Amino acid sequence: METSFEFVWHSAVFLLVCLTLFFVAQLAFRMFNPSFNVNMELTEKDNLSFFLGYLGYFLGFLMIIGGVMKSEGSGDFYSEIILSLIYGGVGIVVLNLTSIILDKIIHPKLSLWDEIIAHGNASVGISKGAHYFSTGLIVGGVMLTEVNKPLEAGIFLLLALAIGSIGFMYYDFITPFKVRKEIYNGNVAAAIGAGGAQIAFAILIFSGFQIIHSSWQESMMIIGVDIAAGFILLPLIRWVVDKLFIPSAKLTDEIVNQEKPNIGAGLFEAASYIGGALLFIWCWNL
Repeated sequence: METSFEFVWHSAVFLLVCLTLFFVAQLAFRMFNPSFNVNMELTEKDNLSFFLGYLGYFLGFLMIIGGVMKSEGSGDFYSEIILSLIYGGVGIVVLNLTSIILDKIIHPKLSLWDEIIAHGNASVGISKGAHYFSTGLIVGGVMLTEVNKPLEAGIFLLLALAIGSIGFMYYDFITPFKVRKEIYNGNVAAAIGAGGAQIAFAILIFSGFQIIHSSWQESMMIIGVDIAAGFILLPLIRWVVDKLFIPSAKLTDEIVNQEKPNIGAGLFEAASYIGGALLFIWCWNL
């Protein structure tokens, strides 16, 4: 049993490990994105769009760190330090690589970073940040439960990320407007709503990994239930928001059919998706 001193010492060391990993994460970000100068975007150009994407990157990595730190350990302090550094490093690589892949899947006709750097498009920055955060949440969920099983973790991760890309595309499907077009044209409200849908799906996938599974079949069934819930919840929540919470106007009109899109409506919609996903997993996992 740990003494009070050992507890404080171990906690301080793990905090230092986490800070070290964050430092490595920002170096990796620069390495994976050599086409632009991070410092120039942050301080000289004051590029809000870049800040939004960059913030999403670190919030996504925070979710990965949480998965690593809360995963089942070996019990040996020094082994835990080494494993945390290794798994954290793997998480950094996975976050950067999968973000590139998701960009190609979700936005095949546009380079998000080019739009962010060249035009400072805040809606694209929001979309990029949502990609990073939802990816980090999914990767963190896999690491939380499967970190000691590399093969299973890799397979689950591929499946989860493939499903995770559905969040944005399903939102595009259920809305009566072309989400990508609105985002590319600088519609921040539409980008926020789409980002909320993507994060909501990631939350549901994350939840599927938190339940102890005895077999692959059970794992797929639980995750499948969570995904099915996403397909049902998103249009239902959008209808509820439209009819009950904003009864004096149509949500679509507020987001796309007026000269200045209603950012507040987009925020309310995104928060509703995320809140609905959280309510479902809290009730489902009782």
